[in-house]
Amino acid sequence: MITALALALSFAAAPPPHPLEQPVARMQELYEKAKDLRARFSQTYVSPALHKTLHSSGTLLWKRPGMLRFDYDAPEPKSFVVSGDRFTSYVPDAQQAMEGSFKSAELSASVAFLFGQGRLEREFSVGTPDRTDLAEGIRLELVPKRPDPRLKRIYFVLDPRSWAVRESLVVDGAGDENRFDFTEIRTNTGIEARAFTLTLPPGTEVVRSAPEGGAK
Repeated sequence: MITALALALSFAAAPPPHPLEQPVARMQELYEKAKDLRARFSQTYVSPALHKTLHSSGTLLWKRPGMLRFDYDAPEPKSFVVSGDRFTSYVPDAQQAMEGSFKSAELSASVAFLFGQGRLEREFSVGTPDRTDLAEGIRLELVPKRPDPRLKRIYFVLDPRSWAVRESLVVDGAGDENRFDFTEIRTNTGIEARAFTLTLPPGTEVVRSAPEGGAK
């Protein structure tokens, strides 16, 4: 009887779950279980220090594990592709491409969950944003629990029906803001891995980024 009473009291005294824990968990679950995703995006980059605002738009493709492709159609055609720990960016008008590598283990958790790594709730404190310029949906503000020079805070707006990210807004340490708004979001459409390989036309100048620590 005493044991049962103690258990009952412990349950009664347990704090209620944070109201934002479920949306974060459901969002992460969606991207952990989805095989692929495609969407249209519009991007707005704002640099207060440089008094500069840039607008762009295009198509996003994502596929597990660790494949990502941005094809921009405005203001100029360009592509950025990630496959595993390799990336390629290509600007047709400049006839130039850049290739290089990065360590996926060093990605911020705000992106790493797309690569099957990291847990948002472990690395970020989650709250309700007080910004009024976010899209409609479930709004989340994530602040790194440990200082991260790559970002000061990140905002997600989730679709309440699918838990997909409708909007993301990253504020870096310098106060620059990088906003993506996503539409026409579809998952599990059967995107093939070959979609994440860029075939560069003859005559393209390829600049290879030196590995971390210098050229080898």
